[in-house]
Amino acid sequence: MTRYAIIISVEEYRHRHFRRTPFTHADGDLLRSTLIEKCDYTDQHCLSLQLAPEKTKTVDEILAEIRKTVEGAESGDSILFYFAGHGHLAKKDEAYLILPDTEPNKYESTALALDKISEELRQPEIACFRVFDACHSGLDVRSNSGEPDSGAFVRAVTHDASGWVTLAACREDESSYPDTDLGHGVFTYYLCEYIRNLEPDKRVLPELLKVDIVEKVLERTKQQQTPTLNASISGNISLAVRRQDDPQEQPDALPTETAQELGERIAKLQNIPDLLAEGHLEKSLEILVEACKSEFEWMNELGGELSATSPISANNIPKSMHQDVVEFVLSLGFHPRHKLEREIEREDVPKHLYFEYRDRILATHYTIWQPSDLPKAAAILRIQGDGRCIPDVQVLLYVIPLQLKACLLVTSFRQAWPPHEDSLELLCHSYQDLNPDGTAEEAKKLALFAVKRTMERLRQYVERRVAMLEEELRK
Repeated sequence: MTRYAIIISVEEYRHRHFRRTPFTHADGDLLRSTLIEKCDYTDQHCLSLQLAPEKTKTVDEILAEIRKTVEGAESGDSILFYFAGHGHLAKKDEAYLILPDTEPNKYESTALALDKISEELRQPEIACFRVFDACHSGLDVRSNSGEPDSGAFVRAVTHDASGWVTLAACREDESSYPDTDLGHGVFTYYLCEYIRNLEPDKRVLPELLKVDIVEKVLERTKQQQTPTLNASISGNISLAVRRQDDPQEQPDALPTETAQELGERIAKLQNIPDLLAEGHLEKSLEILVEACKSEFEWMNELGGELSATSPISANNIPKSMHQDVVEFVLSLGFHPRHKLEREIEREDVPKHLYFEYRDRILATHYTIWQPSDLPKAAAILRIQGDGRCIPDVQVLLYVIPLQLKACLLVTSFRQAWPPHEDSLELLCHSYQDLNPDGTAEEAKKLALFAVKRTMERLRQYVERRVAMLEEELRK
């Protein structure tokens, strides 16, 4: 038999509606090397596409390459399709994979439809496997936003009974997380680790693979991510066979590096300027605040008085903002110098080895905290609404110091209407990296984008509110 593999990854997107999905190219490389070096796959039957805004392909070009790769497939062969990036389910229940040039609300013409992939890969008497690491954390999934509906995408692919064996990185109510320490997505890393640790000549059975990696992924993500399997084919079919290792190889050995080489890398990193030195972070925050104030005053056609706080410590960021900010930062795989953590209390339930389980979350706690010796890094802008049609808006401006660079984050919230007027509801996140050699003036670029995006979201919300009030009067 011949095994075919299609491996597609997308890490960067031209449109800022779609956030970066860290380590997806590294994940694709790891899976490809695992299949070819450790299993019964060959290079000529593996298609690997690492797509990027400057190196992308059209939908037709991708489908043509897939068609060419599997054109020799026949009865008894197997095909593995893997995708790492963002997924979306459109209103007509059509599932799409987001490409670097995908445009919001134009998924039909600019994204890759799963139905099209099925047309190329589904053939009689050929085992077909799909692996999706395509439900990344922190997306704004409201149906009117034009952004990916990742939860619905996972639900669609894991309830598909069209002859695929599907393994997804998480459940529909969860997200898939990157891990900076691993340098990979957590799901793909442990998937490949399982295969590499199998004994020679052992078959890779999807059911056993899933059982093995679930606990590891749950532990690594603090119970936040549960890999999910759906198989509509009866019996045991394998997606690979672990081959014998070459006795001259040292499998899984770490690459050797001389002390001199490592010392040179360390010296290069030590020469990078500290963003916390000479008031660089404070200056970035000051420019971000002033630029956002200026843009809001210029763009706010709906009226409303604008005010801003003085710089505040991250410790003083309102609790009502913590969840959205922490989830967003964790989704990017960052390691901030501030403490941004999520802790979950769960009810202990017995776990059967071979069946799905759903334990009960008792409480989730979010923390944002910074040491007192670090500079103040946040400020809040407020726009006063009219109490009827236009909500109050709060915008958090937060310069998050990472290890070597910073993340400039603008998060906009609207005040909810009665009976939930004490809560804040997320409008949008906007962010930009500030590199050590960058200038604080780069904050102005983010301000322009963030304010425009906030006002677009606010206008959509106000239009719906006005229509609802008008309808109420007509009844």
